[in-house]
Amino acid sequence: MKKYFLLVSIFISLTSCSKNKPDPEYIEQEIPLDIDRASIAAKPIQMWIDAHANFSLFADKANITAYMEKMKATGFTEVYVDVKPGIGYALYNSDILPKLTKWGNVTVNRDWDYLAFWIQEAERLNMSVIASLSVMGYGYTKTKEGLVYDSQTWNGKTQLGMLDASKPTVLTDIRNDLTADGAMLNPCLPEVQTFVTSVIAEVATKYPKLKGIALDYCRWWSANYGFGDATIAAFKAYSGKTVNSNNDIITATGGIGPIYKDWIEFRSMAVTNLITNIRTKVKSINPKLELHLWASADWASRYGVGQNWASKNYKPTPSAIYTDTYSKTGFADQLDVFSLGAYTDNIFISENPGSVWSVENFVTTYDKFTKGDCKVYGSFASYAYGTTASKVSDAVYLSLKNTEGVMAFEISHVINNNQWGAIKAGIDRVYKK
Repeated sequence: MKKYFLLVSIFISLTSCSKNKPDPEYIEQEIPLDIDRASIAAKPIQMWIDAHANFSLFADKANITAYMEKMKATGFTEVYVDVKPGIGYALYNSDILPKLTKWGNVTVNRDWDYLAFWIQEAERLNMSVIASLSVMGYGYTKTKEGLVYDSQTWNGKTQLGMLDASKPTVLTDIRNDLTADGAMLNPCLPEVQTFVTSVIAEVATKYPKLKGIALDYCRWWSANYGFGDATIAAFKAYSGKTVNSNNDIITATGGIGPIYKDWIEFRSMAVTNLITNIRTKVKSINPKLELHLWASADWASRYGVGQNWASKNYKPTPSAIYTDTYSKTGFADQLDVFSLGAYTDNIFISENPGSVWSVENFVTTYDKFTKGDCKVYGSFASYAYGTTASKVSDAVYLSLKNTEGVMAFEISHVINNNQWGAIKAGIDRVYKK
């Protein structure tokens, strides 16, 4: 049985939302409310804890405790804790990486284990922790801080980009590209794969009470990154293609070159091979440890960064972008959970007709690509909705109703915009209070 109601009605009683100013352009929708809702939230309800945004806030154990309790009261059951962010230092007790104590002009010194304390508090509250790592990010380009800036050891191991296709021999080291979020390592190099896998294996080994490990930034930075002698040599060995110039891949005017689709398959396969190796290692340490990965929900844009999160059984039509064997680069079968990044301002398809860019579209069409190979949790960008409580509730509801879980990105935005009540309202539309 179902009944319908206007969304505005569920917010009248929410004190925390009564002060919010509604978005005048947002169109209220009628959404079914299941009468026979379960009384227990069987699906994971997750919060992402970003390392950089919360670097100072969670320097204090008391704040971790207070917000864990706040999340529990709201309905959250799991947290993603960012413990190896893109700067390349560790927020856990590592024997491989330096400890993260300074980021820009902020310094935080802890005499306690950050990740272990999150796990301790989660266990107390019957919640779970998934440790998130920026797989390829090892430096912060804005301030040139991080592991890849600390020594010359990393020369030749970071990604190189052809930023001006009219100058195919002029390559930029990502460490010098201020537009990049992170200085990223080259995933096709065997020594890089070995190194990043060892970092992930260390977390899996030292923290057996984790529910899972999440891979973030497991990709190439952008479509024009991945050049350089080592990568081109690996590409030629993989594809059997001749490369006379980088313009054979991307033309001098920025177009698609004659071997572009072979290049796309190669770059995607490099990422998939890395994920496969990581999974093998993680499962050898702890077979019960889940492997998660976050990526944008817009599958059609992911070829440029090498993230084919689809099933190997999903076969796109061969084109100037996709080879007839591109489907073998799908990595859904290597994941336990895919965190579907439905990060868009639009909630409903009707807000942006003819476009894939809405939360509703992403959370109702993903299985076309994944084909049941892994669990899929819808994640939404809480920062996109500010204090518009109805949008937050709608994003939670649609994600939780149509996928196997939901993740809010991320806690600093939830705090700053006081979205707790709206999130709880969205959960309560799926589960009884």
